Amino acid sequence: MRRWWLITLSIIVTFVTLEITSKSTFNATAFGANRNNKSHLIAQNSSSTRIMPLGDSITGGEGSQNSYRRLLWFYLLNAGYSVDFVGSLRVNCGRTPPQQDFDLDNEGHCGWRTDQILGQIDQWASSTRPDIVLIHLGTNDLGSGESPQSTIEDIRGIIQKLRYYNPYVKILLAQIITTCGSEERKISFNSLIPNLANQTNTYQSPVIVVDQYSGFNVSDTIDGCHPNNTGEGKLASRWFEALKKVL
Repeated sequence: MRRWWLITLSIIVTFVTLEITSKSTFNATAFGANRNNKSHLIAQNSSSTRIMPLGDSITGGEGSQNSYRRLLWFYLLNAGYSVDFVGSLRVNCGRTPPQQDFDLDNEGHCGWRTDQILGQIDQWASSTRPDIVLIHLGTNDLGSGESPQSTIEDIRGIIQKLRYYNPYVKILLAQIITTCGSEERKISFNSLIPNLANQTNTYQSPVIVVDQYSGFNVSDTIDGCHPNNTGEGKLASRWFEALKKVL
């Protein structure tokens, strides 16, 4: 009788041990899965914000200049932002910039009008899908006889196309510097920018006006048109102040 009692007790102990081991293994596995999922979510949320500098030679940089993009890059990094400049170009108007210690990617197409940018923006936006776009366009349009109104409509088209590839894209839209060419025509163009921003602004895809015009003088250029070091500093500072509101 005692022998059967011992056998029964042994079976019970074995069963309880197996049950505890099974539950422990399950809980450890589940905990490990939760940790892995959490790590995955953190990795997804820590990606850099993609910023596309979009424009003409004022964005691209001319001559021996680095462009405003270099100063802006360091402003953003020194402030602790994780950003990634995006674009199909890595040169300044076909030339290597004097200093290459910043993110060179951009869409600053020297000599291009806004309608030419509109014709190519699908290709660039589909490959990079920017989160934020810095637009400084209109100088070459107004210099070649295009009207301020038609240039505004081309920018409207660019905004629409950018939203096709990222419905949440944020647009920083410049009132352009006016030292290059007819200042009167550029002032007229700049006066239309706030209305365009109001018409195209949405909660999920804001359009924010950035005043790059006020206080920018001929002395801030290398040739009456393209920014020198001082001019680049002014442009970079104003972009940076606007970016801090959307980053």
